[in-house]
Amino acid sequence: MTASIIKGAPQMSDGVQEQLREPRRQAAASSIDYGLWALTFSYVLSQFFRSYIAVISTQLIGDFHFSPQMFGWFAGSFFLVFAIAQLPVGLMFDRYGVRGPTALLMGIGAACAGILSTTTSATVALVAQAGIGLGCAPIFMGLLNYVLHSGHGTRNVRAVTTASAIGMAGALLAAFPLSRATASFGWRPVMVTAALAMLCATLGVVCFVRRRDAVAHEQSLAASQHAAGGVKRHTRFWTLMPACLALSVGSTFRTSWGGPYLADVYGFDVIARGNAMTITSVIGIAASFCIPVVVRFCAPKLISLLWLIAGVLAALVLAVSPDGNWGVSVALICVLFSVGSIHPLVMSQARAIIAPRRLGLGLGLLNSLVFLGVALTSSCFGWIAGVAKQAHLSNAGIYSALFSVTVVPLAIGAVVYFFSPVVAAAKEEV
Repeated sequence: MTASIIKGAPQMSDGVQEQLREPRRQAAASSIDYGLWALTFSYVLSQFFRSYIAVISTQLIGDFHFSPQMFGWFAGSFFLVFAIAQLPVGLMFDRYGVRGPTALLMGIGAACAGILSTTTSATVALVAQAGIGLGCAPIFMGLLNYVLHSGHGTRNVRAVTTASAIGMAGALLAAFPLSRATASFGWRPVMVTAALAMLCATLGVVCFVRRRDAVAHEQSLAASQHAAGGVKRHTRFWTLMPACLALSVGSTFRTSWGGPYLADVYGFDVIARGNAMTITSVIGIAASFCIPVVVRFCAPKLISLLWLIAGVLAALVLAVSPDGNWGVSVALICVLFSVGSIHPLVMSQARAIIAPRRLGLGLGLLNSLVFLGVALTSSCFGWIAGVAKQAHLSNAGIYSALFSVTVVPLAIGAVVYFFSPVVAAAKEEV
């Protein structure tokens, strides 16, 4: 009898095991966060719209007859509106959640991308570019709010930095693929395609992004702050602000002014500029994917500080020798562009000292400074370039001045950031 029981046991065990496997499969399937993927795809498009001008700058200038000052306003309008929108968007996130405000503004951005692809008016183009900036304004901050709702632990930081790294593929699309497509079909059909992609991403946000539980958010922050040694909220929050203002200033040479720089100083055509921007994007993506690995071994503050210092050194070299070896110049632009990779690290550092009920507002303030820095820099560059041309400076002299201006905010940001609070990693949040 005992033998028969033992003999029959494996069959019963197989049935039980199969029954146990099914709930696990269902749990694994349900663990896929489609909302996170929808926001990540949206961020890919946001990066594309931030970066496309650098590759097709000469086509835009020719079609709309932009002066240097007008081109500066056109390139900067995206980031100016983007920056201004961050605080209102943050308040809307705190009140209504991520989905509604993000989908609404992305819909406006998709419509404006379509308008830009069809208009022949410089004024309408400027307004449409500003509208695209409004459409992209909630995407990355929505991603941050969506992920960081449960704390600032290693898992959260890895999720944010990984999504950010994937989003950098948008900058890659706005490089060699954009240059080839523009050479083959023109820039207007490409913008129509980008507008349709933005519309699809908007529908993805509507369908898959869900509002997170504010009560659980409060409890998780209390637990994470306790695990981090009782970090006080709002402790030296201001020390993060100059770094945020500076960390994307160097990327202006990837998003807009890098194309004119390579064309004016080295004579690069649209294909060569696309190749150079592809290299820059690949390096930026590689840097972004390195962060989730490096953060396992180094404190986020140390990583961010060293990257800011590297940006200062790169800008200094370019200011001294803007017309040196083109390979070195492209490599240094890669360094400047990659400084923006620390954005999610600084945001996760801020997350540890912001009260949950004000998370959208706090991150919105820092995000507004990030893109305000880009907007002001791009517009300032246009003014400097216009004055320098009137003074008959050489092309190398013009861009030497632009790189010199880039050094200042990066250096100030690094110095002030040195005094920012050191936040210990919280325990893993579920």
